[in-house]
Amino acid sequence: MTRAQLKQRIRVLGGHLFNGMPDQDPFGLDLLLIEMANQIARSTDCLVGRRYLDTVAEEDEYCAPDIYKIRGIYFLDGSDYKRVRQVNWSARIFDSQRNNTTSSMPDIVAVYGMNRIRFKPAPDSAITSGVMLEGFMQPGDIWQYNSSGTIDTSVPTEDHECPLPNVAHDCLVYAVLMTRAVQMRDQAGIQLYSAEYQRRLGDVEAYAAMYHTRAV
Repeated sequence: MTRAQLKQRIRVLGGHLFNGMPDQDPFGLDLLLIEMANQIARSTDCLVGRRYLDTVAEEDEYCAPDIYKIRGIYFLDGSDYKRVRQVNWSARIFDSQRNNTTSSMPDIVAVYGMNRIRFKPAPDSAITSGVMLEGFMQPGDIWQYNSSGTIDTSVPTEDHECPLPNVAHDCLVYAVLMTRAVQMRDQAGIQLYSAEYQRRLGDVEAYAAMYHTRAV
């Protein structure tokens, strides 16, 4: 479903939560959609994808946008992306590279925490989309990208397709309704929407396990 279709379905099922006087924030529903989509992705590991980063000359440290569990790090070498050897940041081989300055192609990369990375040696030039990262991710603020890895401006934001798998779309609808019911202190709504959300979240987890996307 698109962002507009999701919002329409939410308003149909929970009109009393969104169409009254308390609903004064024109961006409130959009913010809830984004946050709950991210939460579902992080809870189930149902979304696997890639993001691109621009390199900066002599800068060795970068952060992966939206990817919370990195599984592959690639560097642009000419016209092809080549996987960079990934090591633990405390490994001896990383220590031996700490004083190396710059190179056109990094030898190794270390991951700090969940999505902070550090190349050794550092890239010696600025390259647009010079780094490609793959892994488990959340949708983030931008739902639809073009082939170059930037926001797809040819399609209105409201028509952007939800990047979560189709099985997660109803789960997202009820996640938003549950959260809104909590905000409005609607006890009956909390009980109803929470039960529907948890049941559908189980379906998303089963999908992730069946198609081997669930991280271990």
